[in-house]
Amino acid sequence: MPSLDADAVARPKEPGGYLPVNDVPRGRDAPIISPQERDKIEKELLAARDRQASAGTSVRPK
Repeated sequence: MPSLDADAVARPKEPGGYLPVNDVPRGRDAPIISPQERDKIEKELLAARDRQASAGTSVRPK
């Protein structure tokens, strides 16, 4: 058994919090949000992007 220096960090007794490679969660039966909600959110994001793009072009550098 190798000796450790006084300032060496000891390894944890339990392995890390990673799942085994083939241990994946099962699929969902229903979508998280409805298609109507998704469309609404996408439109809001596109509008916000367009507002920011137009606001960024109107600023003049000094």
